[in-house]
Amino acid sequence: MQTMARLVTEKEAADAVGLDVATFRAWVATGKLPQSIPDCDKFDLKAIDAALDRVSGLGSSANALDLWKSKRQGNAHSA
Repeated sequence: MQTMARLVTEKEAADAVGLDVATFRAWVATGKLPQSIPDCDKFDLKAIDAALDRVSGLGSSANALDLWKSKRQGNAHSA
């Protein structure tokens, strides 16, 4: 079984997520998917997977620090 490289061309990225290139470009333009990496014009499949998780509701846009701050602020108001 051959594994795909993490950094791929636009066409490879579109194929990897099951989109045609025009739709892939539109999603990148609207911010649903990340742009290519500067200076190499390659797309990071890990970043694309994370973006798709957020779009589909599987992932959280907040990181652990944001969640901690949110809980801490909520406790400060109730004290």
